Amino acid sequence: MEKDFAKKLNWKPLINSLILGVACGTSMFILLNYNLVVGIVIGLIVFLFQSIWVYPHYLPNLYGHWKITDKSISYYDYSTWSKRIQAIFLPMFQSQVEVPFKNISSYSLVVNKHRNKWQPHYIILKLYDGHQVLLDLSWNLLKSGEPEKDVEWAVDFITSKLNQKTVQVLQM
Repeated sequence: MEKDFAKKLNWKPLINSLILGVACGTSMFILLNYNLVVGIVIGLIVFLFQSIWVYPHYLPNLYGHWKITDKSISYYDYSTWSKRIQAIFLPMFQSQVEVPFKNISSYSLVVNKHRNKWQPHYIILKLYDGHQVLLDLSWNLLKSGEPEKDVEWAVDFITSKLNQKTVQVLQM
């Protein structure tokens, strides 16, 4: 049994950054009397800004894919900026970190009581080694046909695997 949550990482951030860089570079090239050097420099600056600053900032919310199996939870580790940049430039070479249920001490559910689509809903896993893992539920709440059932299923499944009597619900 395996259930996926959120959107999988793909080439879209890199391609969008490249398209934006080319569009801005071409526009500057034409606007500045066909100055090739300025067009290339502006295009590169825009490409790098988009791919190294903008997308890494939003990557966990846009592409926070994770999955549950009978034995573990797997997720993409975006804990550092360099891991996020590497994920943008080499998305198909990213492997998920697997956390067996025996390594999870407890978990909490964070919900937005206003249901604003820009504020995330997520699960916080507390591991025995002291680390915390955030698992995004926002994508499923926005895109799934039965969003409440997905969240309810995940909560029930994790609760049963951890033998936890209740789940702590935190409201934003």
